[in-house]
Amino acid sequence: MYRVVTTYRNGSTRPVVERGPWHPSRKIAEDWAETLRVHGYAVSVESQSGMIDVGGGVAGDDNGDLMSALASMA
Repeated sequence: MYRVVTTYRNGSTRPVVERGPWHPSRKIAEDWAETLRVHGYAVSVESQSGMIDVGGGVAGDDNGDLMSALASMA
């Protein structure tokens, strides 16, 4: 199972992270990710075991959300 994780800013100091629905194949998730990239979103593909594709995303690892939260506290 794979899903697309989208990161964007809405004017606040913290980025908004949205995790899409689970897809049965990596190909389907990558197709959705590419469509969102074309429209300017920073996206990555995540499997049930963690991040698998940075694809222009912000963090690219499992600790990305933690690093963003700590940075916004500073």
